[in-house]
Amino acid sequence: MSGTSVSSALVRMRGVRWIADDGMRTRREILSGVDLSIESGERVGLVGRSGAGKTTLVTILAGLLEPSAGTVTWGAAAGGTGRPEPGSGAARQPPPAVGLVFQDPERGFFEESVLEDVAFGPSNAGFSDKEARTRAREALRTVGLEPDTFGPRAPETLSGGEARRAAIAGVLAFGPSLLVFDEPSSGLDAEGRDRLREILASLHERGIATLLVSHDLPLVLEECDRVLVLEQGRVAWEGPPAGLAEGAPRSWREDMAAHGGELVALAAALRARGLLAEDVPPTPAAMAEAVMRG
Repeated sequence: MSGTSVSSALVRMRGVRWIADDGMRTRREILSGVDLSIESGERVGLVGRSGAGKTTLVTILAGLLEPSAGTVTWGAAAGGTGRPEPGSGAARQPPPAVGLVFQDPERGFFEESVLEDVAFGPSNAGFSDKEARTRAREALRTVGLEPDTFGPRAPETLSGGEARRAAIAGVLAFGPSLLVFDEPSSGLDAEGRDRLREILASLHERGIATLLVSHDLPLVLEECDRVLVLEQGRVAWEGPPAGLAEGAPRSWREDMAAHGGELVALAAALRARGLLAEDVPPTPAAMAEAVMRG
């Protein structure tokens, strides 16, 4: 669990549980008491096997799903307040400035032009048409799409990578303090991955916190300062990327086909032989460079 203080945290989850099909014979506990906090401007990665509860966790984090138990509290930096325990009778508070970019978000376009689609969110949230369009133009620039060129275009004329960036701009236009990406590199080619890295760097320069939820372990380890491993509905480990090789759950080592297991095992073996320094993250590029340098 992070040592982030309540006052400096954008969001804090304590003992969060979520139960699917509650009250039925098919009842399953997806989250089993998650503790999590994210600071302003922090770059965090969330990894784990399929079915570990990652998407459920971030949906709760963004205020789109009510937890079965536990609390979600937003700090002053996010402009939000705490959410009470279910059944407490207290009023449900509005979600904070958390933007959630779902997997394959480009499938959600519905306006006639890119600019109108990106401006829809802030306009629907109560901003004037002028302010919504201003926010949309700024968001498009942030993701590397010139608004005068791409704004008038129909969304269906965009390439896959351009559409992904336009979808991210649609979330950015809200002005979130924390941007959550669910499998952001899914379906992207090498150029698209480079563009994604540029967007993440731009967000970091602007002080926007990011949470990358991904099976793309190299991307997470290269772009994040802190990594959390979700295992069986709990945060099984968290720490700096370089510590993942030693801190990964045992199940990752026992099943080399599991997410990231082969990289983690290789890094641990290299370190045991004195071939890899402790501060080198277990990514292919970083490990190859370190070994080549001797």
